[in-house]
Amino acid sequence: MSSRLAVAVLTLAAAVSVVPLEAHAIDLMRGQRIYNTHCSVCHGLNGVPVIQQAPSFSAKERLMQPDAVLVQSVKMGKTVMPPFMGILKDDEILDALQYARMLR
Repeated sequence: MSSRLAVAVLTLAAAVSVVPLEAHAIDLMRGQRIYNTHCSVCHGLNGVPVIQQAPSFSAKERLMQPDAVLVQSVKMGKTVMPPFMGILKDDEILDALQYARMLR
């Protein structure tokens, strides 16, 4: 990656991390449906990962980051996690994240 491109990516990442997401009422039932459909395959139904590379949501790994950072991470994908941009809307991702935060 060129240094110019790296600076652009870092600048965009910094901007996204401080832009607040639009407020909405959390729907945990919808969050559970979304989580079970899209997330549980790797992160497990109870938050204990099924694949080794996935963080343990039952141990709250990575869930303490700001919502904006987590939403971007879900949308863009990371390492083995596929991107969900165009598949899930921000409010759907937020509902799934809130549900994941409740797993033990």
